[in-house]
Amino acid sequence: MPYDKKLNQFQIAQTNKYNVFRCIVREGPINRAAIAKRLDISIPTVMAIVEDLFGKKVIRSAGKGESGVGKQPEILAIEPDCFFYIGVDIGRGTLRIVVNNIAGAEAASMKEPTGDPFPEKEFISHVKKLTLRFVKKLKIGPDRILGAGFAMPGLIEKGTGNVIVAPDFGWRGIPLQNWLQTGIPYPALVKNSTQALAVHETSVFWTDEVHTTLCVNLGYGIGAAIITGEDLYEGTGGISGELGHCVVDRDGPLCKCGNSGCLEAVSSGEAIARQAQTIIAHHARSKIAELCGGNAAGIDAKMVFDAAKAGDGLALKIINSAAENIGVGLSMAVNLLDPDRVLLCGGLMANGPDFLDRIKASMEEHLTAKADRDLVLQAGTRDEYSTAKGASRVLMNTLWARRALPI
Repeated sequence: MPYDKKLNQFQIAQTNKYNVFRCIVREGPINRAAIAKRLDISIPTVMAIVEDLFGKKVIRSAGKGESGVGKQPEILAIEPDCFFYIGVDIGRGTLRIVVNNIAGAEAASMKEPTGDPFPEKEFISHVKKLTLRFVKKLKIGPDRILGAGFAMPGLIEKGTGNVIVAPDFGWRGIPLQNWLQTGIPYPALVKNSTQALAVHETSVFWTDEVHTTLCVNLGYGIGAAIITGEDLYEGTGGISGELGHCVVDRDGPLCKCGNSGCLEAVSSGEAIARQAQTIIAHHARSKIAELCGGNAAGIDAKMVFDAAKAGDGLALKIINSAAENIGVGLSMAVNLLDPDRVLLCGGLMANGPDFLDRIKASMEEHLTAKADRDLVLQAGTRDEYSTAKGASRVLMNTLWARRALPI
């Protein structure tokens, strides 16, 4: 998010203060003169704001800097534990919670199985209680918690945080953000999980130069998000990036969204597991049957990948088909959007480089020819808390944009 340069004179003082604080958070340790130059404001203005921030105990002196001539300048840094913010990943298989300080460093994290998401209100009440109990154990005062961002798979209505539909959960028309906000003593914000993931994963590439990244989440389901520079492209209603519901096989299986042959229905972690379950249930001989102990219902995607690594022909066929279809889906997205980077994230990417190589080969086979295309395809960080961290970043970005930090 670039620094604001508002022209409204009534707001200029507050805008300057937020920009100075944000500059110290993002670029500190830094001296006053460097801040003034970076933001194109006067040194006296910076000095007055810095004095105010010192009084609020949100910044600190980090010693003296280098100086070619004259007095060494004082270096300013953020007081990292002045504020904290929470990220919650409501995954279909696992709930993950992370607490970060204002500098973005992780203070604590936890996870537990998601369990049954019905009845919806009881499940959401459990998520709230779990979050509040975890934060309470950290002994952080509520006045230092800026808010909680919640990442939820499915179509999330922009502005309201309502779940339009979440196929993996079987939910429709759930006012999730309102339900979460009730009983939480700080702001709660709901975002699509892949969009949250993309915000975190692309943060390592943030520069003043604009880059377009297509971030694809390959996990229990499949989703995508588009980041240009530091900005998330949400679409008119906030539901952009539904790559998983692009049809790649018209004769394919029925998807939870109601269509047939969606990418998610043929290549997601759930789809890979389901295909193996169906085959093993019919007594097919395979390494997969050995790994699941003969219990076809207990097969998950990891077992299929493990069997493929052991050279099992049936598992290889399933994995290769999934990779081929993902490559086809990516080629459609790249042909349409022309990004300069594609990041593949999610649980399926934890299964080694061969899967990435298969996807890349399929994608390149189906791309339109473009002599000067400089596309980078790479795996993400493989951090299991990426989505939770992204949810916290989305919350922080929203608070910055609204100037809602208590400074």
